[in-house]
Amino acid sequence: MENNEINPNSPYQPNPGSNPSIYDRDLVITPMSGEFLRETAKWAKFLSILGLIGMGFYLLMVVLFFLYSLGASTTYGNGFNTVAMLPLLITAIIVIALYIAPIWWLYKFGTNLTSALNTRNNDQLTTSFQFLKRHYKFIGIMAIVMLGLYILSFIGLLATGFLAVLADKA
Repeated sequence: MENNEINPNSPYQPNPGSNPSIYDRDLVITPMSGEFLRETAKWAKFLSILGLIGMGFYLLMVVLFFLYSLGASTTYGNGFNTVAMLPLLITAIIVIALYIAPIWWLYKFGTNLTSALNTRNNDQLTTSFQFLKRHYKFIGIMAIVMLGLYILSFIGLLATGFLAVLADKA
């Protein structure tokens, strides 16, 4: 018969939730790991601020492009159709809204991590890692969705090519 007990001396624990004693141990942040975490927090804040600025510029460009198309449609008559620009405007705003949340969570991770390390506050450290988890979970889900859209686009491309070949033969 095989032994299904979890060995507490084993370095590999398959699921911390299945072994509550793993939470009884204190995690110690050494000076070296603290410095690594401080540097990680600085980069997280830098990248998130850069991302927020980029989303602001993107929003500005979208609004300016929409205003340009609005002015061009009234100036040139039927050269531009502002109503036709609305789907592009709505899509751009949706993209901005989708990207703001993970960028903000990355920023909150960086600020909470810096504060937790400075004050040696475990609750704030936990909060910072919750924001990091949200960030990566969202990015992971978005990657899966985008991969699915790429696959659907590829299938659509193949179907279009196949139908074009059939139409040529007919």
